[in-house]
Amino acid sequence: MRRSPTLFALAAAMGVLAVACGDGSSSACAELRERQDPQSGLHVIDLDGLTYTTDPPTSGPHASGPPASGVFDGPLLQVMQVRVLESGGAIIQYDETVSPEAVTELVGFLNDSVALAGPVALAPAGRDLPGPIVATAWTWKLTCDVVDLERLETFVSERSQDAPGVD
Repeated sequence: MRRSPTLFALAAAMGVLAVACGDGSSSACAELRERQDPQSGLHVIDLDGLTYTTDPPTSGPHASGPPASGVFDGPLLQVMQVRVLESGGAIIQYDETVSPEAVTELVGFLNDSVALAGPVALAPAGRDLPGPIVATAWTWKLTCDVVDLERLETFVSERSQDAPGVD
């Protein structure tokens, strides 16, 4: 079977990206810039039939009103997630494989990070994620295998600046 040079180059680049995002510890994080969803200017009320170009969404149709922030016991609707991101915030989601101790660490991070620029929400995913912990900002996604508070703080403070702001 002949392997595609383009596929090989992409795989190699992703490997470099994943290593470059780590801090040398057992944590491995991969950061990815995603294309802005062409429907990003849509404010929606009806949630039926909404689709997003990325999962979890990093842009796209969204609700209007104040963005959600803080710690949530259940998953956030995707339209609410995008609202947070549009306003210059970030979302940290985790899947069922994340230990209760790690969730407590994330809650502490959110509570201690009063200097964060925009709203930040922490919530269980409620669906499959590309990794155990995924942080999103406008058109950016950070996927981590374990809690890496330093990397999350850097991502939230730097990538949230790319948001268009409330329209």
